[in-house]
Amino acid sequence: MRFEDISRENSWWKFGDRFHNYDRHLKELNDAFIEYKRKPIDLKNGNIYIIRGMRQIGKTTYIKQTIRSLLENEVDSGTILYMSCDRLSSRKELHNLISNFIQQNVEAQTLYLFLDEITYLKDWVLELKNIADSNYIDRLIIVATGSNPIKLKEKTERLPGRRVEGNEYYFKPLNFRDFVFQSIDQLSVHIESQELKDALDGLKFAIERNQIDLDNFDPGSIKDILPFKEELDWLFATYTLTGGIPVVINDYLTQKYINKNENISPNVYERFIRVILGDITKIGRSEVTAKSILKDISVKYSSRYSFTKMEKSLDISHQTIIEYLELFENSLLIEIVSSYDFTKKSARIKGDKKIYFANPFVHYSVAALLSGEDGYSTTEKIILKNKDILIEGMVANHLAQTKEIPYLKEWKTFLWMYYARTGKEIDFIYKGSEDGYLGIEVKYREEVDIKEITRILETDKDIVLTKNQFEIIDDVTFIPVSVFLVGLGKSQRVL
Repeated sequence: MRFEDISRENSWWKFGDRFHNYDRHLKELNDAFIEYKRKPIDLKNGNIYIIRGMRQIGKTTYIKQTIRSLLENEVDSGTILYMSCDRLSSRKELHNLISNFIQQNVEAQTLYLFLDEITYLKDWVLELKNIADSNYIDRLIIVATGSNPIKLKEKTERLPGRRVEGNEYYFKPLNFRDFVFQSIDQLSVHIESQELKDALDGLKFAIERNQIDLDNFDPGSIKDILPFKEELDWLFATYTLTGGIPVVINDYLTQKYINKNENISPNVYERFIRVILGDITKIGRSEVTAKSILKDISVKYSSRYSFTKMEKSLDISHQTIIEYLELFENSLLIEIVSSYDFTKKSARIKGDKKIYFANPFVHYSVAALLSGEDGYSTTEKIILKNKDILIEGMVANHLAQTKEIPYLKEWKTFLWMYYARTGKEIDFIYKGSEDGYLGIEVKYREEVDIKEITRILETDKDIVLTKNQFEIIDDVTFIPVSVFLVGLGKSQRVL
C-alpha cells in the first residue's frame, strides 16, 4: 500500500487533534442527531484487545472516537496507527506495515495499533501471534475488530497466553437503558412541552440511581422509575422502531424532527440486508437455503421448534439446518434459547428451542428482504400485528447482555426457556447467584391474571412483563416491560 494511502487513513498525522474535522466517520458523527458513546476500554501496554460485532453498528466510529480521546489526552499523533484491513491484500502486507511503523517509532514507549476488520485477512491470527511473541510487545497496545464472529471466535481461541485473555468485548446495539439515558438531553431540545422536558429530566435522574440486579432481584429497585412509565413508553416506541442501532436511530430522529417526516430511509435497511447476505456468501453458503431458513425463523418467531420439525417443513437436511443456524447465531443475527432441565441442571440438547432475531431491526430487515416490500412499511406491519412476540425477542436480547463475558460466561450458561409435558411453559429461566432461578414471562397486555402464570417449584421468584400492570402477588412481580428493560444494565464486556 502506498504511503499516501496509509497517511489518508491516519489523518491525525497531518492534522493532529483537529483530524475529526476531516475524518469521514467523525464528520458523520458530528452531523448526527445524537452522538452515542460506548464504554471506553482501559488500554494498557502489552495487551491485545478484540472487539466482536456485526458491521454497520459503529465499531469503526468507536475506534475513531477512541483515537480522538487519546489525542485530547496529549498522546503523540505519530504513535497511533489505524488500518482498515479490508484494504490490504495479504497478511504479509499487514506485517510490513506494522514493522515499518515500529521502526519509525523506535524511541516511543507506547505505540497504538488499531486493526479494523482484521478478519478480512487470511491467517491474520498468525500475525497477532508473531506480535504477541515479539520482543517489542510490551510497547504495543493493539485493538483488533472483526465482523465475522465465526472467524474471530475460532481464531482467538488459538491465542492462549498471548495477551488476549480478559480483553475480548462484544459490540452490540445500545440496550434500552443506554438509549434512554443518552437520548434525553438532545430530544428535549426538540420538545415544545415543558412538562415533558421536566419529566424527562426526572427520568434521567431516576435511572441513573436505580438499576435492577437480577442475581438478587428486588422489586424496590424500580419504584423510583415507575412514575415515569408514560415517558418511558414514548421512548420505547422509538427504540422498538430502531432496535437501538445508532445509525438507524439517528436517521429516524432526523427524519422526524428535522425533515418532519416519520420514516427510516430505505438505504438504511439495504445496508443491513447487505450485511446479512454478505455473511452468508462470504463463506460460500447458499443464499437460497439461507433465505428459506430465515423465512421459517420469521414464521416460527418466539415459538418452540425442533430441528426435526424444521427439516420436515423446509425439506432441508437436519445437518444443513444446524449448520446455517450456527452461522446466523455466530454472526449475531439470531439467538437460540434452549430449554432447561432442572434435574440435570443443564440445557436439553435434544429438547425444543426458541429462536429470536438478535435485534428487532434485523427482524425488520430480514422481513423486508423476504417480502420485497418497503422496509419502513414492513416495520410498521410487524409492530402492529406482532408486537407481543417482537417484545419477547427484545427481552431475550436484553437478558442475554446482562452478564455475558466472552468466553468466560456466555449467555447460554445463564439463560434458557422451560416447558413440561403437562403443557406448562415459561418464556425465560434466568440463573441468578448461588444457583437460584428467576422465571420471566412476557405478557404484553393491559391486565394479566395470576392464574395465567406458570409457576414451578424450581424458581425462587417470578417476573411477569406486562404493558401497564405493576403489582406483587406472593413471589410474582408484574412489571411494565419498558420499566423493566430500562432498569437492566449490561456486562462490562459489552461496549
